[in-house]
Amino acid sequence: MQCIDIHTHQVPAGSGKLFILNRFPDNHLPELTPGGFFSVGLHPWYIGDTKDVKLQLGLLGKMVSLDGIIAIGECGLDKACKSDWPLQLEAFLWQCDLAENLNKPVILHCVRAWNDMYHLHRRKNPRVPWILHGYDANVMVTSQLLQLGFYFSFGKALLDEDSNARKSLLLVPPEKIFLETDEENLPIQNIYEKASELMDIKMSTLAEQIEWNFRQVFVRQ
Repeated sequence: MQCIDIHTHQVPAGSGKLFILNRFPDNHLPELTPGGFFSVGLHPWYIGDTKDVKLQLGLLGKMVSLDGIIAIGECGLDKACKSDWPLQLEAFLWQCDLAENLNKPVILHCVRAWNDMYHLHRRKNPRVPWILHGYDANVMVTSQLLQLGFYFSFGKALLDEDSNARKSLLLVPPEKIFLETDEENLPIQNIYEKASELMDIKMSTLAEQIEWNFRQVFVRQ
């Protein structure tokens, strides 16, 4: 049984695991074990001034042609951080356009900007999938985003009994679900176990569904 981790910041221990390692624009990519892929994007937390953004996006534009990069991100919008909002929008929209041109899905970071994300998706009407990572919004937001075809990646919040993620997980169709560890130092199997328990399905069935989702979203021609 393959438990795919679509968003992690560290290479999982052991071999033969399928995962997407998140990277920020820099000058190199680390060596990965077989089964490892990359996403590369400019996170809203690390957006500096206009000059910095141009340099970062320029480097990102060069990196995306490297082997193993199968998604753009994480990128997105965050109204809880100190980064300049107009620069966040500029960087995010540039990366969305890049993803469209390359036909690669986008892994999204979104904090206190659900309405903005909703309207930007409606405006751009992207061909490539948009995946909300570390998802923990309430069911009202979830129902609105589902109407636009977003994908949802759930992580550690599923282990919290009082999280919005638990309720939203049950609202999202299985074909729109991914699971992840993000920055947490825990096995992805823990997330799969909790998700399968909450969804009342076998863990093997969930893993097969997510593998199918992975092929539909990330292994696209």
